[in-house]
Amino acid sequence: MEPIAVTVRGEGRWVLIHRCTNCGRLRLNKTAGDDNVLQLMRLAALPLTMPFVPFAADPGHGNGDPATPKIRKPRHRQAAKEP
Repeated sequence: MEPIAVTVRGEGRWVLIHRCTNCGRLRLNKTAGDDNVLQLMRLAALPLTMPFVPFAADPGHGNGDPATPKIRKPRHRQAAKEP
């Protein structure tokens, strides 16, 4: 069993989600008082490191993919001529 995520149940109780390394079955286990808080926070923040929205490596130029919008630079307005 390997811990893959953390979730929160009623009353703010944290629960670890474990996956079996052999069959892939998921199990929920309550956190204990002696669990490593830093490791729990790392598991909780893991989804933030993997964005669900794909992005281009160079968003200003696009990569030829129609799904990747090109970003336009704003036009500079000319100053109004004084009469």
